[in-house]
Amino acid sequence: MSPFIGCLALALIELDAVMVAQTLVSRPLIVGVIFGALGGAPWTGALFGATFELMSLVHLPVGGALSWSGPVAAGTAALLAGLDCSSAMSLAGGLGAGVLHSRLEGFERARRMATGDALARRAAGNGRVLGFSFAVSLAAHAALTFSVSFLTLTLIPIFDRQWWPSSPVFVRAGAEFAADVAPWIGLSSLAAWGLRRV
Repeated sequence: MSPFIGCLALALIELDAVMVAQTLVSRPLIVGVIFGALGGAPWTGALFGATFELMSLVHLPVGGALSWSGPVAAGTAALLAGLDCSSAMSLAGGLGAGVLHSRLEGFERARRMATGDALARRAAGNGRVLGFSFAVSLAAHAALTFSVSFLTLTLIPIFDRQWWPSSPVFVRAGAEFAADVAPWIGLSSLAAWGLRRV
């Protein structure tokens, strides 16, 4: 699958996480499996999806809490794996995309809140204004997701092929070890969260 099509599909599926339907198809585990299969790396996609699912159970995006975007992280990591990036760079690229997406989404939400009162006044007289504004908001969010994931899918493979092999051995070994034990890291964060609740 081409990166463009993959990012477009990820942008549409990620809308389910925040604005449309909320059918749970955008959970990191599901996203990882879907995009891993589409990218030709189904088991790697499932591994990344499970890792990000475990990590996202600790930091739920409820209300205004946006620590990172699990669906964007899982989808981007699975797509990177499908582009034959190393597991370390796929994991790092997915995490980076998830964090960057949530930071930019915070700005997007602040913009929507600032215009909410004016929109409510205009919608009281004309229902089409509300529908148009909702469509613009959906398009802006999808464009944000597409941009972050496409930027990551453009830059990480270049880094992985040109600079990563010449990185110090201890850095590469440490990053590969972190990628190999990532599901256990996710499980340990969930366990630590649960133990704090006891």
